[in-house]
Amino acid sequence: MDFSYWFPWKYAGVRFQGAGVSIRGGGGSRSVTIVDGFTAPVTVTGGGGSVPAGILTGDFLLRLPLDDFWPNVHLAPYGFVGLGGIILGGDGGEGRSVSENFTVTNNTTGVTRQVTLTGRRVSALRQHLGTDRVLGHVGGGLEYRFTPHIGIFGEVGYDFPNGSSNNFVQVNFGLRYAF
Repeated sequence: MDFSYWFPWKYAGVRFQGAGVSIRGGGGSRSVTIVDGFTAPVTVTGGGGSVPAGILTGDFLLRLPLDDFWPNVHLAPYGFVGLGGIILGGDGGEGRSVSENFTVTNNTTGVTRQVTLTGRRVSALRQHLGTDRVLGHVGGGLEYRFTPHIGIFGEVGYDFPNGSSNNFVQVNFGLRYAF
């Protein structure tokens, strides 16, 4: 959902936006060092999972309606910058004790065995990002109006929460109705 308000000076406005997402964990095979100081890394297969999350942002908008310069060109490019947050949901199993089986292969000797790890269920995002986070939001888009009240839009926003390895791109498009 997106709620925008354009100031009477039609080139600036504010927007509040929300999105629901499903964030999926790694899974698959990867090489890791299970014990610090162990000379050979091992290949771990398994893991993964997903967690629901919400992304809420508040933005300041600047736009340039091209109708002001070229009559009957109903395009308006715009840019935005703002702040927001990621609110992590639960998968219903957090805090519960779980067991998961992995196939562990020693890359040096080639010996393979099954390992069962037990612990508390934690989503992959919580492992890397922690709890709910504040994020920065910047991007731009293009809007085309069929009438003064009905239009379509497409935009791309770059979101950067705490920790540079967690940055992501959010793409939005759809129908816009202006009151």
